[in-house]
Amino acid sequence: MTLGKMSVTLLIVAGVFLAACQPSVAPTTQAPQPTQAPQATQAPQATQAPQATQGAQPSASDSGQKLTGTVWKWTTTLMNDGGRTTPDDPNKYLIEFLADGHVAVQADCNRVAGTYTVNANQLVITLGPSTLAACPPGSLGDEFVRQLGNISSYLFKGENLILEIKLDSGSMTFAPSAPAGLPGTSWEVINYNNGKQAVVSLVTGTEIALNFGTDGRLSGNSGCNTYNGGYEISGKTLKVGPLVSTQMACDKPAGAMEQEQQYSGGAAKCGDLRDRRRYLDHS
Repeated sequence: MTLGKMSVTLLIVAGVFLAACQPSVAPTTQAPQPTQAPQATQAPQATQAPQATQGAQPSASDSGQKLTGTVWKWTTTLMNDGGRTTPDDPNKYLIEFLADGHVAVQADCNRVAGTYTVNANQLVITLGPSTLAACPPGSLGDEFVRQLGNISSYLFKGENLILEIKLDSGSMTFAPSAPAGLPGTSWEVINYNNGKQAVVSLVTGTEIALNFGTDGRLSGNSGCNTYNGGYEISGKTLKVGPLVSTQMACDKPAGAMEQEQQYSGGAAKCGDLRDRRRYLDHS
C-alpha cells in the first residue's frame, strides 16, 4: 500500500508552527530367454533441460496475507534470553515491502532504503542508504535498523507479521499501520509560506519533517536542527508548542538557516505537507 499525497493546512498560533519421491531402484536384470531374440536396446531419452528459476515473489499465508500491500509498524521485539524491546511510538518505526523487491523503512526520524528477497518463508533484508538526522534521546532507530538486517524468515500470526531473527535468537512483531487522523503519522513539508506573501519550495538538498506521536507530542527536523514539543487538536484547529530545538548552525546548502528560521519562527502560515511515507514509492 503505497500512500498517496495528502495535504493539510498549517496554522501558526502565537508564534508556534506546524510546519512488509522415493529414490528409484534399479530393476533386477533378467537373463535373456533362450527362445527369444534379444530386444533392441532403446535409445536413452534426452534429458530435459531444467527451467530457469524465476525470481521469488513475496508469498502469502494460508489466510491470504502478504508481505506487500501493507505498511507494518514495529510493536515489540522478544529475544529468547528474555530481553524485550518495545518502542514508545510504533508509528515511528515502519517498514513496507514493495512488489518490485525494494523495501522502505522509517527508523524514527530517519528513512532507510534497501532490497529484500523471499524464498518460501525465508526472508533476507538488505538495507542501504539512510538519511542522517539526529533523532531525539531514547530513539530506537539504530536498534530497529540493526534488527531488520538480521532477519532470516517470516510468518503471520493473526493480523500480525513476525520477523524471525537469525540463529533462532528472537523475533520482531509488526502490526498493520492504520493511524486515524494526525496522531501516529509522519509528514514531509514540500512548500511553505515564507512570510513574504509567497509560497516557496524547500531549498534544494534540505528536508523538513514533522512526526505526530500518539501521546500528544510531536518531533521533527527543520532542515538543520531537530525539535520536539506538544500539540493539541480541537476539531480542525491545531495548536503546537512550546517547542525545544537543538542549536546547530548549518552553512550548507546556502539558505538552509534562513529557511529554518522562517519555518520554526512562525513566519509560515500555510503550506502543503505530504505523508512522509510517500517515500515508499521512491518519488
